[in-house]
Amino acid sequence: MNKMNAEETDSDIHGTKNAKNKQVEFRFRTTSSEYGKYSPNVHTMPCYFYPINGQFTQHLGRCGMYRNHSLNTSSR
Repeated sequence: MNKMNAEETDSDIHGTKNAKNKQVEFRFRTTSSEYGKYSPNVHTMPCYFYPINGQFTQHLGRCGMYRNHSLNTSSR
């Protein structure tokens, strides 16, 4: 593989630039980057879908999120 200077190329699938503008190559690919690599198809989609009723979210919409009103002891 022919390596180019960091100024001559943009980041590509083989690596990315770090803070010092040097090309860094990835040796391993994480599972989170593998997740979106392919579009969903018949073999990867689940056979059944079990939706939730959203009762908890509706309750938060009416009442709001919990607010912590305890004693603040930070030294600011």
